[in-house]
Amino acid sequence: MKLSPEVKVGFLVILFALGFAFLILTFGEIPFLKPSVKTYKVYFDNVAGLSKGAEVRVAGIKSGKVRYVELEGGRVKVVFELDKNIVLYRDAQAEIGTLGLMGDKYLNIYPGSPSAGVLEEGGLIVKSLGYADTDRLVKEMTNASESIRLMVENFGLILSENREDIRRVVQNLEALTQNLNLMATENREAIKSAINNINLLAYNLNRTLPKTVESIDRLAQNLDRLVVENREDIRHVVANLRQISQELKETFPAMVKNLSNLSENLNAVVVENRQDLRNTTANLSELIKRLKESSERLNNILAQIERGEGTLGKLVKDEELYRNIASGVKTFSKAGEVAEKTNLYIGFSGELYRGGDSKGILTVKLQPDREKYYLLELVGDSRGRVYKEELLPNQWVVKKEFKPEITLQYARVFPFLDDKSLVLRGGLKESTGGVGMDFVYSDRLVFTSDLWDFGRKDRPQDKDLKPNLQVGINYRVRGPLYVRFGGDDLLNAKLRGFFGGAGLMFTDNDLKYLLGGLRLPLP
Repeated sequence: MKLSPEVKVGFLVILFALGFAFLILTFGEIPFLKPSVKTYKVYFDNVAGLSKGAEVRVAGIKSGKVRYVELEGGRVKVVFELDKNIVLYRDAQAEIGTLGLMGDKYLNIYPGSPSAGVLEEGGLIVKSLGYADTDRLVKEMTNASESIRLMVENFGLILSENREDIRRVVQNLEALTQNLNLMATENREAIKSAINNINLLAYNLNRTLPKTVESIDRLAQNLDRLVVENREDIRHVVANLRQISQELKETFPAMVKNLSNLSENLNAVVVENRQDLRNTTANLSELIKRLKESSERLNNILAQIERGEGTLGKLVKDEELYRNIASGVKTFSKAGEVAEKTNLYIGFSGELYRGGDSKGILTVKLQPDREKYYLLELVGDSRGRVYKEELLPNQWVVKKEFKPEITLQYARVFPFLDDKSLVLRGGLKESTGGVGMDFVYSDRLVFTSDLWDFGRKDRPQDKDLKPNLQVGINYRVRGPLYVRFGGDDLLNAKLRGFFGGAGLMFTDNDLKYLLGGLRLPLP
């Protein structure tokens, strides 16, 4: 049976992926791509879960890994390796950090000052700063919860010891409720008018409440940051609350007795001043009547505007203004038709390069028709921009700068031979000028090439570098899933290497299907 070209390419991709996976699973890493490293050691009293293979970061930059962790003389010995070109000094410091709130542990190194002298390979970092901040936070929260539990127990004890006084307060409140009920029966009409006014107030609050809620939300966020920044002060507050609860236990009986006397006096005042309360209700009814008259005057003003009287009425009834608004609506309608015909592609992918470097790419592709499209990519490159910085006279250190890179290109499509096509691209490629050419063999198989970074400012320590030439193959395995592999930096023998990766590319129809499955309120 004769195999089609697509099947042959598929077999080739599978064999390449299986071989690459076999090397990784067998050796842990590809030996000929492993960069040169050097080792150091440091001692801790407690490593808080740090294990072999954990990341090592120098001043926050991923620069190596932990080789092994073992006990030695009652302390924990940590041996780690760093890239060959990273320099540590004798006053370097080490600490154990956490990725996120509950993430993995990593070893963070502060390289120190050049004035202290260079730390030789295999040397010992003397100063260690202890374990991760997250563990200390959990311990502090446990102490705070215990203090709150003791405070609740004290409140329960106070209530049980003063049950009889609280019963008398409840009886007085029942008598007060009966008197208030009688007063409400006698003034039912006035109360009904007051309720109508409250409904009007609720309507106005309903219009203004969203802005108020938004302000409260911002206030809550600020309070959250304030709590995090003042954790130590909060612990002191909890201790003070414990002391207050103890003092309240001693003074609460007298306070309950005073509250009982207050309720009795309030009940007597209501009985003695019933006529005054009636007069207040009558005044409230008169106020409501005046508000009704003001509402009628406002209705008359709105009626004049509707008839076109006055300056505001003429503005509302102006025919020329209506025609201008209608013209604007037609313009927006035409823009909507263009957006309806445009195809949208959104995808993300990851690529692995020599030396363990990698790229993460977010892709957005807009194709208004079959002859052209616009390509936008956000690229995160672990290699970063390499540059030199002079710390002291004739003393240089190599550093890396990590920031997102942008690809923004215009592509022209030239179809030929039925379903095949040639694509020419130009514009920005990873924040530098670049061009590209793609050969679309089928909807599953695409051959790509890119040439960019003509100035080569990413590696100032290497002179006379040629532009970056990358040639690759994209193969769509199934649905939105595709794989990609090829050669990178082919014009420079020193940096030449291979890359491989995988990704997902969704069309607008795919996104609508996925979002529909999530039951989101789409328009």
